[in-house]
Amino acid sequence: MTEILRAFIRIFLLCLAINAMRNIGLCLLHADGLVNISAITALIVFSETQSFAVSVFAAALVTLAINTSFIYLTKKKGASDIVYGIAMNLILRGLSGLMLYLYAGDFAMSSSVKIDFSVNIFGVDIFIVLGLLLSLIYYIFLYKTKSGLELRAVGLDEKKALFRKIDIGRANFTANLFASVFAALVGSFLSLSYFSYFTENISQNMGFISLALEGFSAIHPVLTPIASLVYAVFNYLAGSLQSLGFINYKLLDLIPYLVILFLLYCTKYRQKK
Repeated sequence: MTEILRAFIRIFLLCLAINAMRNIGLCLLHADGLVNISAITALIVFSETQSFAVSVFAAALVTLAINTSFIYLTKKKGASDIVYGIAMNLILRGLSGLMLYLYAGDFAMSSSVKIDFSVNIFGVDIFIVLGLLLSLIYYIFLYKTKSGLELRAVGLDEKKALFRKIDIGRANFTANLFASVFAALVGSFLSLSYFSYFTENISQNMGFISLALEGFSAIHPVLTPIASLVYAVFNYLAGSLQSLGFINYKLLDLIPYLVILFLLYCTKYRQKK
């Protein structure tokens, strides 16, 4: 159960990061890159300071700076968020590997960086507690406050939002802050707690599945956490079945994606009904 919860929280928080950017009309295609760069940042800072708070804060600052440039170039300079996202994803993944090499001299994996992370709240990993708490705060803000309503209005139609005198700059900053914190938490969680080391493509391309799972929120907000949990459960089951060896592992890897496709079909069908 704990392993499923750990798998769920990293997927779900990245879905929320993507959702935050979508609420200002942008697609966070560089989510994987953000996770990788925040993971190596948190690992290096924690290795030097042994401070959980400083490590996560440093990772959040890095992702905030990257997303600020993303918003500036796309909204102010007219760059395509799709093109920018793809390019930035590749750059950040390469940069995270370069940072590991410059810091430890390791290629692809931080074999020489030793950390001992064990921060729990009532026996529960602090990242899980923080993730669930922040996700609750985000949903309350988004659906129960005036500022959240204005933020969603910007994502639906920025010109109409501007006509209604909604502060676009504040909405952009709010979305950027939420997206950056969620992405930084995912990256820090992976390198400090989930794996306790950094490896090339530590995100395991979960940014793309998170993009798909976040799409469920367009049908109903509660469907994204449900879909994330379903994916985590079947991903865990697929991994467990691989140890038995009676089914090809490539086929088992398809199970979570097939389940999500089926869930999407069912929700679309119910929506039409």
